[in-house]
Formats: sequence, structure tokens, C-alpha cells
Amino acid sequence: MKVLSRSVSESFVIDDHIMVTVKAIKKEMVVLSLESLRNEFPYREETITLNQMEQVLPEALKR
Repeated sequence: MKVLSRSVSESFVIDDHIMVTVKAIKKEMVVLSLESLRNEFPYREETITLNQMEQVLPEALKR
């Protein structure tokens, strides 16, 4: 596990295609912006169905 420190407006990139930017730091919350540099659709755990997850996970593991 890696632990990174970032201030508001600072970013880091994951796997050469996901940019994470700190938008705000509040009392008990950090607001992040996630941007796919490949213009891929972002999958959200709360909106993906089990069938979709079975299709998405193997593709994600190939990268």
C-alpha cells in the first residue's frame, strides 16, 4: 500500500490513465476528482450489477 499526501488542486496518476485531483479538504471529508485519460466510462460500485461486474473485472485485470 502506498500513502500519498496532496494539497488542494494537486493530482496524481494511476496506471498511466487515471488522474486523481484533490478538489477540497473539509473537516471530515476529502473531495476528489477522477478523470480517465482514455475517455473510458467510470464504473461505480453502487451502480454496477453483478452481471456487469463479471464482464468488467476480467477486462480491468488484463490492463
